[in-house]
Amino acid sequence: MAKVEGTGTVSTDPGKWWLVGLLGVLSIAAGVLAIVYPDITLLALGLIVGVYLVIAGSSYIGLATVESQTSAGGRVLRYIVGFLSILAGLICLVRPGAGVLALLIALSFWFIITGVADLARALDVREHRVIAIILGVVSVAAGVLVVANPDIGLTTLALLAGIGFIVRGTVEVMAAGLMYRLGH
Repeated sequence: MAKVEGTGTVSTDPGKWWLVGLLGVLSIAAGVLAIVYPDITLLALGLIVGVYLVIAGSSYIGLATVESQTSAGGRVLRYIVGFLSILAGLICLVRPGAGVLALLIALSFWFIITGVADLARALDVREHRVIAIILGVVSVAAGVLVVANPDIGLTTLALLAGIGFIVRGTVEVMAAGLMYRLGH
């Protein structure tokens, strides 16, 4: 079975296309909710983002554990991104109303870390490098924009997070479609 290397998604195994697609759809849903309700309370936004980050992080760790065809460096990178995603998600779930700063830091670091991981993967693998670079640049840019201005308002945070999640989710859904076609 062919593998999709360098897509920047949670898995490169075409048999797991559904997982990549599911995480993409969840990402798009979280982004749409954040944009449609920009005046959403910090509690609701924190919970939405927290749930998504815990699910995504768990997927990264689970796949790093079971995928034997991934390089050792790729597995370590998935463990790190998964652990930090879960940590950021738990911060959002445990302290969703503690203040904008905690949510800003958790969300921006998640975007930056996953973006750097996507860019590193693009350097490591030649195939589908463009998709990984797009995911990496969008994630890093969203993280830097959010962390660069800690006085950012909740509405702006919701819009930036929403745009970042929608773009990332769209690319993941497209990668899932490619993985499905390669696997069948």
